[in-house]
Amino acid sequence: MLACTCALLAASVVSCVDHSAPESEYSCESAETVSFTSQINPIINSNCAIVGDGGCHNGGNGPSLDWRVFENFQSHALHVKDRITRPANAAGHMPKIGAITDDQIRLIVCWVEQGAQHN
Repeated sequence: MLACTCALLAASVVSCVDHSAPESEYSCESAETVSFTSQINPIINSNCAIVGDGGCHNGGNGPSLDWRVFENFQSHALHVKDRITRPANAAGHMPKIGAITDDQIRLIVCWVEQGAQHN
């Protein structure tokens, strides 16, 4: 009976693990201060706020989602961090079109964790 209970417990613990979670962590412990102006804004402009084909955050989806405006992007910083760190095949992963590198993801994550400053 004890063996069955242990096996059942072990199976239920394993089934609660999210196997689709990204394996890599984006550690910011040793990261230098990330600059919005020179590091984050170019990522936004080339991957998120694209004018024309596929640009979701260029103002076409409403003024609050126009990430060419710093305050709009800053107010969505935690949401962005969540969405870019999801696995590429997960619902809600960003960017929807194209991809950003792990280095770009780490920069955005660290910028958010450092307070999402306009620097």
